[in-house]
Amino acid sequence: MEVLISENRSQRNTIALRLLLFNFTILTSVLSLAVTKLGLTPPHYLYLVTANILTLSVYIISYYYHKDSGWIGYIPIFGQFLNTMLLMIFIPAITNAFSSIYIVVVATVFMRRNAMYVGILLAAAADAYFFLFVKANRLELPAQILTGTLTWTLLIIISLLMVSSNNRRLMSRFFTLQKDTLDKAEQIKILATTDTLTLLPNRFSAHEYLENAIQKAAAANGRVCVIWVNVDNFQMINDSVGYATGDQYLRFFARKMVHTFTPGMHISRSGGDEFNLILDVGSNDSDFRSTVLSIWKACQSPFQVAGVSFPLKVSMGVALYPDHGRTTEQLLICSDVAMRKAKAGGKHQFRIFDETMRFDLLHKRKLEDALQGALSQNQFTLHFQKQVHVPSGEVKGYEALLRWQQPDGLYIPPAEWIQLAEETGLIVPIGYWVLQTACQTAKKWQDALQTRFTISVNISALQLMQYDFADQVLAVLAETGLDPRHLVLELTETLLIQSIETSTNHLNFLRDKGVRIALDDFGKGFSSLSYIKQLPADIIKIDKSFIDHIDDSSVDRVIMESIISLVQRIDKEVVAEGVEKQEQLRILQAIGCDFVQGYYFSKPLPEHQAFHALVEV
Repeated sequence: MEVLISENRSQRNTIALRLLLFNFTILTSVLSLAVTKLGLTPPHYLYLVTANILTLSVYIISYYYHKDSGWIGYIPIFGQFLNTMLLMIFIPAITNAFSSIYIVVVATVFMRRNAMYVGILLAAAADAYFFLFVKANRLELPAQILTGTLTWTLLIIISLLMVSSNNRRLMSRFFTLQKDTLDKAEQIKILATTDTLTLLPNRFSAHEYLENAIQKAAAANGRVCVIWVNVDNFQMINDSVGYATGDQYLRFFARKMVHTFTPGMHISRSGGDEFNLILDVGSNDSDFRSTVLSIWKACQSPFQVAGVSFPLKVSMGVALYPDHGRTTEQLLICSDVAMRKAKAGGKHQFRIFDETMRFDLLHKRKLEDALQGALSQNQFTLHFQKQVHVPSGEVKGYEALLRWQQPDGLYIPPAEWIQLAEETGLIVPIGYWVLQTACQTAKKWQDALQTRFTISVNISALQLMQYDFADQVLAVLAETGLDPRHLVLELTETLLIQSIETSTNHLNFLRDKGVRIALDDFGKGFSSLSYIKQLPADIIKIDKSFIDHIDDSSVDRVIMESIISLVQRIDKEVVAEGVEKQEQLRILQAIGCDFVQGYYFSKPLPEHQAFHALVEV
């Protein structure tokens, strides 16, 4: 708008300049005629021409430096007033009263109220002076009357035509700009409130809609339901068939919801594979739950995308106004927390928010705050658990296990915070610290005791996804001086399978350098023996769940014997985890297990205790 106002002023000042140039040309010609034909004296002629030149010069200089200014419009108005007064004095014909009208005409060019007022006042003052103090003793001269009348009539008509023409162009330009501005504003509004992929309302629109719904519910003593929907395992679709097909999948899902659910329900996409549903519900809890259940069931169905059938399963979190929150932000947070609780509980279900979730959320936030400073405050320590060679009973190596000890001396169980560390990305610097500390400790023990053993370090998914993961491992080995053959990186089979291409590249490179790879918790995830051949692993660590009942279940014993036999035939080592009883050890020894690890030999010990135990051995 400021640009438009500036352009308006600039155009009107340009018109005024043209008028002044036109006036100067006409008046100079008419005054020259007045000298020769109407009796105007040369001195008076010079006064009039000088006044016009002065006005024109001042205006041109001001126009050059302040083209879009509003105040320079007063220059031609006062210039015309001066010109009018000189004409009334030097040529006191009644027709010169028309020149005062021209002051108003010049003022109308600027279309400003103040300029118009000034022009009218100056015209009135000039006319008052003429009629009160000037004697029009040449009224009888026909030539003067005719010349003056024609001159001022011509100037007024041409000036008004120029102003009118300019106004039409200016108004056309104004309305065009106004229309363009409104169109662009509408486009910006659509982009700001619409998800470009699914064409559903986006999260900003959901916020606005939910605020209005809360206000209406508060006035009518009603309830509003907010459902946070997350498509389960959507990342696997992107990874398996590509992002373009994944986008098509989301569009189909959005279309399905729009066609399936009631028109009164607000459906929006909050981002990624997550959607929000907002609807009014009654006060009956059983009706409300049946409504949520029907929505959840309606979301479960396979999709055909690019000729491939994909199962559709969702996890949902539900929050109610006013039961779980009274503001938009509270309801969205509660529904999101409930959805994540549903996913953590195994996915493919829905959860309604309750106060225990709120407590869990507060505890999680408190834990996250503490976790942020744990590494810098040296609250992490490593405990070491020995791995024993079954035939000889000798210590083959140690597994470094991360522990978090708070300032009060209490340990926080890893199950409470490892996943949180992965969600926040803190697992990457923490994992690097574990790798570096474990290698330093192993090298220190080896040098002190002049013995050689392996040190096993657990690696997280986020660490493995780092583009320079292999370089980081080699840098730690070079810094600590540990032989790469004495380092074992432990990864779960689920992690390796989900990122098999990336992990294979990193791990094969490290294996070429001598680092060994262990497949941890085998049998806990996909439990497919075919993966043993595909995955870049040198060691298979069988999950504790297979060991627990090996001494009282013939089925578990047969399974263990089969796994060990198969793994050994393809030249891989076997480590049995979680050995706690002598009978379990005896059976594993009988079926030919290579190595064992568990509380039967030692629980994980702090560094100094583990070192003393190693010295005694």
